[in-house]
Amino acid sequence: MYNYDIPAARAGSDSVKWHVVADGVIPMWVADMDIQAAPPVVQAVQQRAAHPYYGYPYTEDELKNPIIAHYKKLYGAEIDPEWLVFVPSVMPGVAAALRMAGGDFMYSVPMYDHIRALYKETGLTVIEVPMQRDENCRYTLDIPALEAAITPAVRAMILCNPHNPVGRVFSREELLELYALCEKHGLLLISDEIHCEFALDVPHVPFFSVSEDAAQHSVTVCSAGKICNIPGLPLGFAVIPNAELRAKFIKQLDGLQACPNVLTLAAYEKAYDGSCDDWKDGLRDYLRGNRDIAEARFNAIPGVRTGHNEGTYLLWVDCSALGLEDPAKFFLDNARVRVNSGAMYGDVQHIRFNYGCPRAQMVEAIDRMEAALKARAAE
Repeated sequence: MYNYDIPAARAGSDSVKWHVVADGVIPMWVADMDIQAAPPVVQAVQQRAAHPYYGYPYTEDELKNPIIAHYKKLYGAEIDPEWLVFVPSVMPGVAAALRMAGGDFMYSVPMYDHIRALYKETGLTVIEVPMQRDENCRYTLDIPALEAAITPAVRAMILCNPHNPVGRVFSREELLELYALCEKHGLLLISDEIHCEFALDVPHVPFFSVSEDAAQHSVTVCSAGKICNIPGLPLGFAVIPNAELRAKFIKQLDGLQACPNVLTLAAYEKAYDGSCDDWKDGLRDYLRGNRDIAEARFNAIPGVRTGHNEGTYLLWVDCSALGLEDPAKFFLDNARVRVNSGAMYGDVQHIRFNYGCPRAQMVEAIDRMEAALKARAAE
């Protein structure tokens, strides 16, 4: 039985999440859990670090085989070893896929801030299209609006699934509808699936498994960095069934095809070989409990609303009815809680709240935020 309630003690861990906040501020921002990394991963890294040789590692079978077995077991998805290309982390993989596609690219907003910065990194032009939102704050892709925004220069579409920050886990039907649009207009679909193992209510569907045709016209990029809480050991992989696309992708990496260091290799083997399965199951149960508490608490605060989070450990909270110029700044200044400003994702009137932490920490943060709003209302 694993304990996810251990208070965060991150001094000396080189944590940017905690380093940039002043004393007394609770950091509930960057997508880095305040839950210790999976114990089998920690043990593997410690054991490998104790060995006094750190030479070039052999990676092909040692890492590809566990990933292939993992996808078959968890998703029923078949991966040929040739399809896998290792990348330094997920975003360099997405950037390489964009450069490979060439031309403009598009996605739906709100959207993860690093994806929104890719136009700077690639020098390409981006088109942002708002998602649809219903009365329950549930977001869906606006397929007609996406199609209306496509120009002859657009060559790629980026999907984030599970979605950061709105927390959707898109259904197979939604993915098929999106692929039909891409097929119609000859677009490469690039799917960022780093949060795939945080599907909390409904199954995650890897994009390459949607259909044989979708597999041949897509690049799916993933990593164990989030699920095992090891973003400080960066590594990602792309699943590219189409051999021609795969060769172009590798060329675009321009020498950056990843060769994992020996500690990262040890960690990722354990992340995918089944050693962490019980820990992952317990973590998802724990996060469901955190999510349910956070959603109920935020929706009970006047002027605050949030939808139901299907995946990730990131809650997208609507503060537009509060009449604040910058809700994230208000909570930092008045509640001593740091959250991500929605401006990073395309809407300053929202905040992104990270509930991947010990429950007591999360509850204290929400208590402070609620108290700050009550004090403001009483003025």
